[in-house]
Amino acid sequence: MTLIKSESDAAARPSRAPRKKSASATDAAPAERGKPRDPPTAGKPLQTYERLIAATGELLGEIGFERLTTNAICARANLSPPAFYHYFDDKYDILEVLARRLLKRQNDAYAAWLFKGGAWANPDKAIEALEEWFAIATQILESEPGAFWTMRALRALPNLAHVRLESQRQSADQMFEFYRRLFPAVDPDTLWCRLRIRSEFGWAVDELALEEDRIPRPILLREAARLLTRSLDDDHRAKPSA
Repeated sequence: MTLIKSESDAAARPSRAPRKKSASATDAAPAERGKPRDPPTAGKPLQTYERLIAATGELLGEIGFERLTTNAICARANLSPPAFYHYFDDKYDILEVLARRLLKRQNDAYAAWLFKGGAWANPDKAIEALEEWFAIATQILESEPGAFWTMRALRALPNLAHVRLESQRQSADQMFEFYRRLFPAVDPDTLWCRLRIRSEFGWAVDELALEEDRIPRPILLREAARLLTRSLDDDHRAKPSA
């Protein structure tokens, strides 16, 4: 049976970029999936939207991504499937919203860390500064429901690869703006390449901090900071003027 929606219902539905018809939403390549719809801004629609987001995060932490279903999300949020599909196309869609929120929080925190000094204000304290950042990043992951499984999904699912790459490149760009002052003799393309690799290693550190229980976390963060600090050539560091 075909449901006919009223014009008012159609107008209330958030706008979204059209998707190609040749592939299903769940199988679409990253370039073929539109960005998530703009969320509602107030009132009951916003409450419904946030309930769905919260339920998804809780379930990810409990059962992981593979067992996650839209029906399970609706049951946890105590909402009907039509409420879910009013805002999201599928579980990949809502997971992308969760991922973007998590990565934005991390990137904003990283920008604040760099702005206050980060690893560049005192080169002699670079290891300690990077260790501090790893601790901040880990705390963010532990405070966000389902963050660990969200990180895993970003690596494992082709549908979400563009979200991870976008965030990692943004992180590399942020680092580049600061580290180029410390390494003026290093070719800019080479420096950005090193920083891009470093940002990828940072993800591995986050995952290790949450998974590996054979290494005390303070030691793990310290050793990771030491190794990554050495990944930039100190011989090219800007020398202080006499």
